[in-house]
Amino acid sequence: MIAGTIYTSLISTLEGNPSLSIYIKNVFSGFRFDIDSASMPCIMVEPTADGEIERNMNENQYIFLDLNIYALTYNVAHPEKAIVGDDNYKGVFDINNDIRGCLLSSYSLNNQVADIKIGTTLFDNIQGITKYPVRGLMMPVKILYKQTSGV
Repeated sequence: MIAGTIYTSLISTLEGNPSLSIYIKNVFSGFRFDIDSASMPCIMVEPTADGEIERNMNENQYIFLDLNIYALTYNVAHPEKAIVGDDNYKGVFDINNDIRGCLLSSYSLNNQVADIKIGTTLFDNIQGITKYPVRGLMMPVKILYKQTSGV
């Protein structure tokens, strides 16, 4: 397996998730600074590292692909709902829960990876672009995949 294939599979998994697809307007490849309110709520997936070897087994290496998953939401009429939403609008706590649920239920990304580890989610002030009433989150993710030596 190669990191690009896993990255594409992760994007497809987030886009196709029944819970997220109801309200997430875009799943972007890479971090964006120019997102307007009409594109929110949205998710961005940014690769941060690749190649950390977890273990070597003969010809196979188990390697970590590190990613940050960002999400932004916006509600000018009811800014407090951008934190904790309701049936009509999802806040950052709802989005965080749904992304975690998606990754935990798809932890092998259709049998392409060995494991997915989700780190501590950080809220708001995402790289300085979130300003009230925009709310954001950043979720670090480590994906363990198997690669054959020389590939």
